[in-house]
Amino acid sequence: MLNFAEVQRQLMSMVQEQVSRRQDFGQRVGIAEQEAKRWTAGYPHLARKIAGSKTSWLVAAFQMPPAKVFPLPPRLERWLVFASDGSQIFPDRHEAMMCYLLNIGSVMLPYGFDLSPQLNNRPRLFYREHELYHRWGGRRVLVNEEVVALRRHLREIGELVRLAQQWSQRPAVALMDGTLILWTLEGKPPDFRREILSRFLKAMNALRQLNVPIAGYISSPGSTDVINALRVGLCPYPFANCDRCEWLQRNESPPCAIIEGVTDAQLFERLLKPGERSALFASNSQILSEYGDHRVHFFYLHAGLEIARVEIPQWVAENDEWLNLVHAVIYDQAQKGRGYPVALAEAHEQAIVRGAERELFYEMLEAALVRQGMKVSMTLKLMAKRTPTI
Repeated sequence: MLNFAEVQRQLMSMVQEQVSRRQDFGQRVGIAEQEAKRWTAGYPHLARKIAGSKTSWLVAAFQMPPAKVFPLPPRLERWLVFASDGSQIFPDRHEAMMCYLLNIGSVMLPYGFDLSPQLNNRPRLFYREHELYHRWGGRRVLVNEEVVALRRHLREIGELVRLAQQWSQRPAVALMDGTLILWTLEGKPPDFRREILSRFLKAMNALRQLNVPIAGYISSPGSTDVINALRVGLCPYPFANCDRCEWLQRNESPPCAIIEGVTDAQLFERLLKPGERSALFASNSQILSEYGDHRVHFFYLHAGLEIARVEIPQWVAENDEWLNLVHAVIYDQAQKGRGYPVALAEAHEQAIVRGAERELFYEMLEAALVRQGMKVSMTLKLMAKRTPTI
C-alpha cells in the first residue's frame, strides 16, 4: 500500500525546490539579457575573443551586436511555400523479411497566385542488397536507424528540389522541419560522410540555382550557442581556455557559470517581440567545415507563441532579399498555423506513419510472401509480441 503521507511530504519538498529554482533561474536569464546588451558597442572585441578561445561547448560566431533586433519585413504580394517532412518504418530483423520504408510528405502552398495547393506523399520501399548495405570505413555494413534517418533527410531535401523545379520562376521559400546541420556525420568514416554530404550539398546547390532560399525551422529549441558566446565574454582572461580554468581545477564555480543553464530561446524571449528576429549568428559545428558556402547561419524568431530557431545556408544569409523573404514567410506561416508553420504541419501529416499503419505494412508483406508460396518465418521475440499471454 502506498504511503500517501510520505508521498505528500516529498511532493511538497519537490515543489518548494522548483519555486526556489525558478526564482534563481529568472535572475540568470536577466543577467544573460544584460550581457547581450553590454556587447552592443564592443561586439567586435567579443568576436575576436571567441575566435581565440578554446571552450568545451559550441559557441556562436557573429558580426553584429548579439542583442540587435530586426523588425518584421513587409510580405510580397505573391509567393509560394514548399515544405517537406519524412517518416519511416525501420528495418526489423525480427520480421519476415529485411527491408525498410521511407515516406516523404510535401506540400506546395500558393499565396496570391491562381494555383491550387499541392499535397503529396511518396512512399519508397528499400529491400535490394545495395539498399540494405553501405560502405562504412571500407567495410560493408547493414543499415541501422541512424543511416535510415540520414537517407530520409536526403529524400526530404530532394523533394524540395523537385517542387522548386516544378514551380520555378516564382518567388518561393523552401522549409524543412529541423536542423540543416548534419551533425550526426561528425566522427563517421570518411567514405560514408562523403556519400551523404555530397548528395545533401548537391541539393542545396540546386535550390540556390533555382533562386529558392531554404530554411530549417526548429520549434522549442534547446540550443545554447549564443549563451555560450556570452559565457566567453564573462571569462576574466583575455581568451578562454576551459581545459586550464583555475576555478574548475579547484572544483569551484567559474564566473561564466552565472548564466549556465539558460537557453538561447529563453534569452530571446526577453529581447524579441512577436514578428521580430534576432541578429544573424554562425554555427561552429565541426561538420560545417565541409559545407563550403552552404555553411549554416541562424537567427531566432518570435513566431507569436514561441521563440523558434531558423537555420539558413550562408548564401541566404548574405542576400538581404532572401533573408527578409524567409523572415516574413515563416512568421506568416506560423500565424496561419496557430503558432507553427502551416506548410510544415501539412507536410508532417502527409509523411507520418502511425503504429497501426506499420502493423498493416507487415501484414501486407506476409500476405505477399504467402501468395508467392514463400514460407513466412518470424523470431520467437516477434511471436511473443504478437501472441497475447494474459
